[in-house]
Amino acid sequence: MISWMQKNNKYLVITIWIATIAFIGAGFVGWGSVKFGTGSSSVAKVGDISISKIKFGFEYNNLYAQYAKKFGNKFDKKLAEKLGLQKQVFNNLVQEALLLNMAKEYGIVVTDEEIGEKIVSYPLFQNKNGKFEKSIYESFLKSRGLRAKDFESILKDEIAVRKLSKLIFIKPLKFEKEVLASSFNIADKIKYTVLKLSDVNVTVNENEVKKYWEKNKLNYLTDKKYDLELLWTDSKDVNVTQSEIEKYYKENSFNYLNDKGEVKALKNVKDRVVKDLKLSKIKKLAAIARSRFKKGKIAASENVVLKENDSKFNSKIWQAIKEAKTGEYLKPKIVGNKYVTIHLKAIEEPKEMSFEQAKDMAVKDYKIEKAKEELYKLAENKMKNSASFNLESKGYITPSKFKVLPSLTPQESMKVIKGVFGSNKKIDKVDIGNGVVVYKIQEQKILDNNTSNEILNKEITAIKENELYSNLINKLSKKYKLVSYVKDLK
Repeated sequence: MISWMQKNNKYLVITIWIATIAFIGAGFVGWGSVKFGTGSSSVAKVGDISISKIKFGFEYNNLYAQYAKKFGNKFDKKLAEKLGLQKQVFNNLVQEALLLNMAKEYGIVVTDEEIGEKIVSYPLFQNKNGKFEKSIYESFLKSRGLRAKDFESILKDEIAVRKLSKLIFIKPLKFEKEVLASSFNIADKIKYTVLKLSDVNVTVNENEVKKYWEKNKLNYLTDKKYDLELLWTDSKDVNVTQSEIEKYYKENSFNYLNDKGEVKALKNVKDRVVKDLKLSKIKKLAAIARSRFKKGKIAASENVVLKENDSKFNSKIWQAIKEAKTGEYLKPKIVGNKYVTIHLKAIEEPKEMSFEQAKDMAVKDYKIEKAKEELYKLAENKMKNSASFNLESKGYITPSKFKVLPSLTPQESMKVIKGVFGSNKKIDKVDIGNGVVVYKIQEQKILDNNTSNEILNKEITAIKENELYSNLINKLSKKYKLVSYVKDLK
């Protein structure tokens, strides 16, 4: 295999897909509709490597947490399914298993000492003095529902794949830098004109709008609504001592990290620690209250009808509501300084809006669509008369050095520069979202090579990694058989 890579991918290097500990979520979200085969602890087997259900769940929660951090309250299980997170995780783990088979074939070994060194090196598991503390590590595992051997097995795979990458890594070569530097240092001087949606006049009549609405009815639905009974358990009257605060902080310090993954000092997170400690003290009370609420012995604190993803609850709570069955009493969830028990009374599903309900939105959307069509026609006509272009780039633009172009925002300028160097035409157009830029290349030259080695190495490495990774995975997938124990993920 090594000789094959050296022969067929002389200038390429592998990219490794590895879960990052820094993105481990605060709790498990579950992976929903995946259907596992019975009698197996694995989701798949690739060659000699089995992919455990535990690892699948761990990596799914990592990826889910990353998306939730990016999208905020807009992200839920429905969007996760739409984005195919389950398939992403499955495919990533299959690819990692292919690499682990290769690592095994070439005798790559990971010792217990290496795993131990990896664990103690994580700031996540260190106390304020930067020393590994077993109690913090154990609390972390408990909070994530993991056994030490399962977590350490995941780390073992990560280390093995890293070792494999070092074995086949090929540094950027001199001539590669020269070739890439020349493309980085191409410079164009352009003349252009900016066409905005406001440059075209669009009139629409009701018949046109109605036809547009008929074709796009599914874009105009009423909100999904949830009829809920809420029971609140408040922590405001709970008292805590300084010694309790210090003990709780010590055992749960991995929850109080800065952007670098370092544990924050207690004085900087004391309010959060106090809040979390109080909530931990009333957790059992909230569970008891739920039981009594469910039996009708306690009345709801309030009744509400909420639109799906209403800001009253965060994305994790909404995910739990969406997964619940009508009539179900959800386990207590944290909202601010309280626990809430939610009784899902009824669900009102989205319905197609009538034309009158959707009319204002449809008019707005149709006008934008029609204006875009007219704008592109105007751009095509403008391209035939470049003498009318009224703006210039004021010097040369290059793909490696960003500059703001006159009459354009930084974001629009970036799109134009990318469009110019992504096209092989002297005269062309670039869509900038709310308009179109029509340009003509006036001059072109090669600048002196002033691109740093660091930039060249980074770009070349990325190109080589992508290429070799694709080729290597393709080669390995033919060598090692995949047996899947789950439906609809392969």
